[in-house]
Order: sequence, then structure tokens, then C-alpha cells
Amino acid sequence: MRSFMMASWSELPRDILEEIAQKLCHNDLYHFGAVCKSWRSFYFENLSQLPKDLPLALCYPRPYGAPILLLSCKPSSDSRKYACARNETVDRRLFLPEAADKWICGSNWGWLVMAGFRGKAVSLLNPITRCQIRLPSLEGSFCAITKAIISLDPTSYRNECIVMAVIMSTLWFCKVGGGKWKKVKGCIRDIQDVVFYEGNFYAVTKDGSLVSYSGKDPNAEANVLTSQMQRRAYTRRYLVASAGSLLQVLRVFRRRYKNLNNHHHRSYQPNINWMGAKINGTFKFEVMELVKGNSSVLRGSEGTSEINHHWCEIESLGKRSLFLGYNSSMSVPASLSPNGTGNRIYFTDDHHDDHVSNFLFSNSQVRAWHDAGVFNFEEKSSKSYHPNHPTDFMPSVWFTPNPW
Repeated sequence: MRSFMMASWSELPRDILEEIAQKLCHNDLYHFGAVCKSWRSFYFENLSQLPKDLPLALCYPRPYGAPILLLSCKPSSDSRKYACARNETVDRRLFLPEAADKWICGSNWGWLVMAGFRGKAVSLLNPITRCQIRLPSLEGSFCAITKAIISLDPTSYRNECIVMAVIMSTLWFCKVGGGKWKKVKGCIRDIQDVVFYEGNFYAVTKDGSLVSYSGKDPNAEANVLTSQMQRRAYTRRYLVASAGSLLQVLRVFRRRYKNLNNHHHRSYQPNINWMGAKINGTFKFEVMELVKGNSSVLRGSEGTSEINHHWCEIESLGKRSLFLGYNSSMSVPASLSPNGTGNRIYFTDDHHDDHVSNFLFSNSQVRAWHDAGVFNFEEKSSKSYHPNHPTDFMPSVWFTPNPW
């Protein structure tokens, strides 16, 4: 009697793999590429032959993926249009019913951090696989998350993964699978952004002070890395890890009010009875690189040693582009930027308070306009990039897909 052994999936002929791939939708293709190394290799070697509805920018293996922009939408929407940064095309939708009536307050490692508007539920969502991970619920009468980041890829490091969030301008954290959110001990106030860089959390305040916290135990001693800068009105600070360096980006904008009836502009303070739109227009960016030295240790509210870290302003991003937003900021090579051009800053609307006001008080007289564009760092000029209408309360979101 002849015996038969089942062949390994990795040994299937390539013509059969191609036949299978041609019959799959793009969501199923991600799982196709995850079966084994040979199938994944086939997947990336034959992108041009795969179905036309597969957005190619979604197919790059991390960490080199081109950013995807989930465009603004209404709160109850169960899907979102998106644009691939490499070609800027907007002709596809991602079906995301899990994100309906949720505020997307963070995005990294291919996952979105979502918080409910009316409830306290917080969760992680992979928008490609639609896998969800529940986090501890928020406590308190009003604990809105304005920014959240994930320390490690929860797909591979779920037990070690920490989520750090900016809540009411202070830092809170929880462990995936943990019991509750905890406020970072001795945390300074007025936090504007936080990033995970070289194994630690780094936070920047409104006055430009930089503080680091352990990536394994945020409640360990805080390292004060830089001294305060001059506080400036109508600005927003970001932290971005870029090609091994840590950058601080200062976004400067102007605010004016526009009468939606006759399109006449008004100055800073509008008439309460006047129907208008609040327009926040970004016109300038300043970029600084962290120059490392020794640091002091913050015990309680005091620092005892001299602070030797400092920021050095840079005049060019070189062959890289920055993608900034309230939920996520990243740096990518020019080859993955629109038109393959570097030295640009792509920015989405980042006026969190305005969006929350629009959602909670939708009948208010004044609506906020979404401020999104691209800044040419060499020419110091900007232009619109996927502008949105003020009735789309949910702002645009950057993310880099991770289907693996």
C-alpha cells in the first residue's frame, strides 16, 4: 500500500499561489501573506499583479511603510475614506464599524487607540485585521484622552506593552491586560506630546521642557532633560523620532473667524450671535534636534543636577518628511513621501478642543475649520492637503498599516 504525506504549504507551486491571490480581496491578502515565509515573499514580489483594489502603500513591511491618512468623517460613520501618502489618491474606504462614535487618540505599530465620547471605554484596534484589544476603562467625571501611544507592538509583545496617554495635560498609563489607568508619579503638568523613543517615554510641555520616563516602569524617577523655553501663544509642540534622532517641532498658527453667510472675516473675538467658522491656519514650523548630555533626576518637584541636554534648531529635513497630527507623528524617507519628495511636513488638524466642542455642542454658533496641509521646509511655504469641511467632526488620522 502506498503512503501519502501532506505537502507543506510553503511548497505549493507559484502558479497555484498566483491563482489563489487573484481571487482574494485585499483584506484576505494580508492573511495570505502571513501563512509562511514563502507566501509572504510571493506577496511582496508580485504586488503589481495583485488585484487593482489593493492599495499598494498598505503593503510595505514595517517599519518602512508609507503613512496612510484616514480622512475626517462624521462620528457615526462605520467606514472612513483614506489616502495613500505615496500617491495621494482618495478612492477607497476602510470598513471600521468598531471606530464609530469613537475618538481616535493615538496610532502607532499599526494600531489605533480609541476612546468613547460618552462612555469610558478605551480599546486598541488594528484597522487592517480589525482585531481589538480592550484596555481598562477610564475613571472620573471627565477624563478625555488627547494623545496616546503604544510602547511595543501588542501583536508580539502584549504582556510587556504599555499605553501612555495625555489626560488633562498630565501623563497616565496602563498595561495591556492590566487592571486600571495610573497617573505617573510626580508628573509635571502642561504636557503637549509624548513619544516612545529608544526604550523610554519622552514628553514635552507647552514651554518646551523635555522629560523622560522608563519604558518598563513609568513610575520610576523622571529625568529632566532640557530647561524651559519661552512660552508662545498659538503654537503646538510635537516630538518625532527621526533617523535615530529626537526632534521637537513647533507648529505656529493664526486664528480668525469667517462669516459663513457673507464670507467676511472677523478678528479674534467673534460676536456670540454671529454664525461663523473658527479658522486655525498653520503658516510656520520650527524644527529642533535634541543634543544629548547629562540629565538631572526629578524627585517630586525638584531637580538637583545641572541639565546639559539642549535643543539645536535645524534648517533642513534632508531626504526625509515628517507627518504630524494630534494622534500620531512620524518621520519617513522621501521615497515613501508623496511624489518621492523630502524636506516636507505634512500636517493634519490638531485643535483637539475645537473638535470636542463641535461634537458635544453641534448646535453652537461657531464651528471650527480643519487645518491640514503640507509645508515646504525649504521654501517656508504651505498649501492645502486633503482639506475637510467643518461638519466632519472627526479629524483625519495618520497610521502605518501592520497586517502581520
